[in-house]
Parts: sequence; structure tokens; C-alpha cells
Amino acid sequence: MNPPFQPVPRTSSAPSGKITRPAPAPPWTLPAATETRPAPTREVECFSCRRNTSVPVTAVSARCGHCSAYIKLDDVILHSRTHRTRVQTCGSVTVQANADLKGLNVECRDLVLYGKASGDFLCRGVCKIKTDQHISGSISARRLVVEKKTTVLVTGAIHVENIWIQGSLEGTLTADETVTIHRHAKFLGDITARRLIIEEGGAHQGSFTRLT
Repeated sequence: MNPPFQPVPRTSSAPSGKITRPAPAPPWTLPAATETRPAPTREVECFSCRRNTSVPVTAVSARCGHCSAYIKLDDVILHSRTHRTRVQTCGSVTVQANADLKGLNVECRDLVLYGKASGDFLCRGVCKIKTDQHISGSISARRLVVEKKTTVLVTGAIHVENIWIQGSLEGTLTADETVTIHRHAKFLGDITARRLIIEEGGAHQGSFTRLT
């Protein structure tokens, strides 16, 4: 005999008429702003107004902050087919070994002559001469280096701070600091300098005037 049916009361999970709203989301917060540092700069001299202006270190060209003149900052290579006679850059200039250039007017940081070049050279850094030269012009540099087994004739003035002669150099030389003539090297011409150092085996033919 089956037991009598007993209904089971049912409960509902529906809300009881009171609506509850979800808690508001927290406000969005931006990450803390990092301190921005200015890009590194360097001071360069304008070729036009001769005043210094600040330019980014990585820039290859810029405008002068005083006169708005164009300033070239990258390196320049002069080869045998170069038709340029005037080069102005705050970078370095290299004359390739197969070049034979005349009438140049170069203003740069460093200058390296692997080939032949003639003209007026103004270097704010180092000028290195690595091959025989007859330069019909002048040289002005912070330091001039004449490499070994190299014969150089300069018809114009040579004005440097320091000079290292390891080969042979002929001309009229003015050095604000030291002239060093290395072993087996020689200088032909007049020297005006603060100090003159001639190593054993070196030679100087000409007058020497000491700067005070």
C-alpha cells in the first residue's frame, strides 16, 4: 500500500520586491606620470654668426638659435669624383685615398687626409696627414699629426696648438703650445712656439722663436 501523497512547499529565489544595485566600480586611476628629462644636447658653433647654440646630440643637422643658419653636424667623405669645394660640418671630414682635390675650403671637427687635398683647412680637433701632400693653402687645427714616411709641403701658414711630426714637414709653423719632432722626422722652416721638442734623430732646419 502506497503512502499518501504529501506536497512539499516550494521556495522562490526571486527578489522580494527590493532592488539592490551593484556597488559602483572604483574610479579609473592613471599611472603616475614619470618625470620627463630633456634630451641630451651639445654646444656647436654656428658657421655664420660664430655663436654657440644647443642642439640634440643625435641630430645630423640643425638651425642656429641666433641667426637661423643651417648647421651640418654629420661626417663627410670626399672621394675622387667630389665636386664640392666648400665643406662646413661639425662632424669629421675624410679624404679618401684615391682623391686628388684642389681649391678646398674645409671647416670641420677632425680631418683625415688619406688622399691628396689642397686648400684651406680649419679643424677644431685633430688633423691627420697620412700621405704625401703639397698643400697650396693654410692649416689651422688644435692638433696636427704628420704620419711616418709622409712628406708634406704647406705654402700657407700653419697654426696649431700642438703638432706631432713623424715624417717630413715644410712650411711656416706657429704653435700655441708644443712642437714635437719625433725620431727620424724633420721640419724645414721657421717655428714660433711655446716649446720645441726634438727627439734623438729628429731634425729642424730654420729659426725658432719662443712664445712667452
